[in-house]
Amino acid sequence: MLNNWVVAPTCLPLVLRRCHACASERFRANGKFRVNANHKLIDVWLLALCAGCGETTKLTVLERVNVRSVRPELLGRLHDNDPGLAAELLQDPVVRRRNRIALDWDNAWRLDTGGRIIWTAR
Repeated sequence: MLNNWVVAPTCLPLVLRRCHACASERFRANGKFRVNANHKLIDVWLLALCAGCGETTKLTVLERVNVRSVRPELLGRLHDNDPGLAAELLQDPVVRRRNRIALDWDNAWRLDTGGRIIWTAR
């Protein structure tokens, strides 16, 4: 008998990065983006709040990119603060390397066995 199990996300993972205000090492991304355009160039950041003091940090997504080179559907998702896009970008190795961050997946997913929950990540 074949069992189909699904790993389902419950929230965005924690961002591991040192806070400059309180020295905490965990930030919670809430799926909010800041988009700033200067003439024909655009900058995009994913905002994250420190789990210790609530200080905001900006994770660079796009930096000094020509507006015409950004796909309209991507720009729309950024303006709509799409949490699915935030999850995709946090998993992007280029974004993680650029911002020097790691991710903490504890309590960010669960195992769905089609019946009762057998095991959940701590």
